[in-house]
Order: sequence, then structure tokens, then C-alpha cells
Amino acid sequence: MPPSKKQKISKDSSVPTREDDASASTPHESNDEGRDVKSIPLHEYICIHRPHFDLEAENRTLGDDELEGELGEKYVKIFEEEKASGKILQPAADNKEWKWVMMWESWKMFCDWRRRAKYCDPDNFGMYICNDWYGWGLQELMENLMLKFDAKLRAKGEDSFKEMWAAISTLALWLNEDEMGPFINNEDGDKVKALTGLMGCALLTALAALEDGGELKPDSKFLDLPLVISSFLEWAHDLDAYGIDEDAVEWRTHAVAYFTKAGLDVEKGVYGTAKLLEMLKEDGDGDGVNAAGKSDKDPWGWAKRLRAYKRDHGTPNIGGSRHDITRMSRKERAQYAFDGKDPLKDISAKDLKEGNLDFV
Repeated sequence: MPPSKKQKISKDSSVPTREDDASASTPHESNDEGRDVKSIPLHEYICIHRPHFDLEAENRTLGDDELEGELGEKYVKIFEEEKASGKILQPAADNKEWKWVMMWESWKMFCDWRRRAKYCDPDNFGMYICNDWYGWGLQELMENLMLKFDAKLRAKGEDSFKEMWAAISTLALWLNEDEMGPFINNEDGDKVKALTGLMGCALLTALAALEDGGELKPDSKFLDLPLVISSFLEWAHDLDAYGIDEDAVEWRTHAVAYFTKAGLDVEKGVYGTAKLLEMLKEDGDGDGVNAAGKSDKDPWGWAKRLRAYKRDHGTPNIGGSRHDITRMSRKERAQYAFDGKDPLKDISAKDLKEGNLDFV
């Protein structure tokens, strides 16, 4: 899907500017839902579509052998039925029976991260740079979320508390909905394991903060609590098979313990949550939560772990946008393009700077 501006002026014109054509977004990013998105409060919980990964989890849990195409057709039908309900992007408070909910800020960040991940994939631009370029780009985006989480964790106030959780909620959905193979199979295995462990530590730290604030409970004001925990577990349940094990995934057992301690309903988690909890609890040792003293300011050693990650894997800093192809010079993009031409030659410098590209 080669990139271009919104106007369909040639066979290569398949990437609209985000500002000009919101209707050309992917199903997850569509805002054509009968509500003025500019009026949605940042921290309001809204109804969202069931994510595709949850249907995949159902297919796996039930032992079905539907092919990818068949699963895609099934998802499109579900998506259209949900859209016809008129509840997508509507307040979760008015639709208490709707399972899939998310803070508006989290949803916006998810759409942004998913779009920016595409900016790091050379295949989207008809070019080749190196085998691990896309994986490095995904790592940068993960690190950016970790930095955002850390900043909100250390800030004071109710809004910062919500924004801290928003970063974790965004990560939970993005890890599952985007293709993370390039990250998992990246050549720097030590960094992959360290970053996986860091993200897991962020989840535990957020859950400890919620517990300290009296919100680790079935009727928490953080409505996506069971979805977020179970989404992390869904993403990480089989990472051992790829060599991502030991310290990198020991957080899973503790997350299971938090889910259980909070008395959360497994039916409000991703498909197959009960089996995930049972499987990962058996893989661990102990209930995990007792390791986090409630009186500790940093019960899971987040600050220490982040410092160690920066020290061992910063170049010298972490995060950033070094692997964002839209940030390259036109000459650099042309150098790597198969046809020797800048694939973004028709995109204005303003749109490139503001990140107003999307893929359809």
C-alpha cells in the first residue's frame, strides 16, 4: 500500500492525510459514528468495537481451524453489526452492557500509535532499509509509551492518575492489534526481553497505584481494568516459545494475582480469560501480590528498572522517532526506495511534520 496524499490521483495514491479524510481510516479509527468526537471529554469511557485479536483468541480457545480469510469475513460481519447498533464511541455510562470500553484518551493514543507504527515499516513505502528496521521502530514506540507512563506516574493530580492508566490501556490494545512479530523476532534478543519485562513492570506498577487509590475492585471507575490485565496476558501468554522467558515474563503471575485479588469477572476480560488465568497461575510460584508491599512508594521497582533499561539499551536515550520513515529527508527515502524515487514526493512538508498520513 504505497503512501500518498488523500487525493486518488494515481494507482499509488492510497494513503490519505489524516486531517483531510478521517472516513478513510481503518475500522478501529473511524469517527463516522454519529458523534462529534471533538466534544468527547478526554477521560470519558466510550464504547469501541470488539478488537480482531479477541476473535482470534476465541478461534484458538475453541480449537476452531478457520482460515485467516474466513476469520476476516466473520470479523467484518461483527464489526458492521456493532456499527449498526449506534453505540460505537457513545458513552459507556449509557451502555453498561457493552463489554468493550476504553477511555477516549486511550483510544486516541491507540489510533495514533497504530498509525505511527506504519510509518516505521519500509514495506508500506516500497523500500528496503534493513531486516530489523520495523522492529526497531516498534521498540521506539513502546519506549515512548513507557516514558509517557513514567511522566504521568510521577505527576500529581487526578488527571495525571487517569493519564497514567490511559498509557497502560493503550499499550494493552496496541500490543495485540498490531503485528508484533518484527519486535519479538528482532535481532537484539536481550533488548526484546528487557523491554518486555519493562512493559510488564509498568502494568504491575499501574495496578499497585490503582490498589493504593482504592480502585482495584470490581466496580472500579477504571472500567477497562479486566480488559487491560487480560489483554496483557493474552499478548504474553506464549512468549516463552520465542525465547522471551524468565525475568522478562515473570510479571504475568503477579498480574494474574492482581486480577484475582480484585475480584474481577473473567467474562469482562478478553475471550478465554479464565483459561489464561489458570494456565499462567500454574506456571508461577506463589500469589505474587504479596511481593508488593502496599506501603512501598515503588513496590515493583519501576524507577530502578527504567534506569537500568536506559543504561543498558539507550543510544544514549530511549524512544524518539529515529525509525520513522516520514521523518527522513526526501533524498534518504529515495535512496532506499525500489524505484529510486521518494514515495512521499507528493506529500507536503507540513503534512509530514504533523504526521497527517494514514494508510487505507
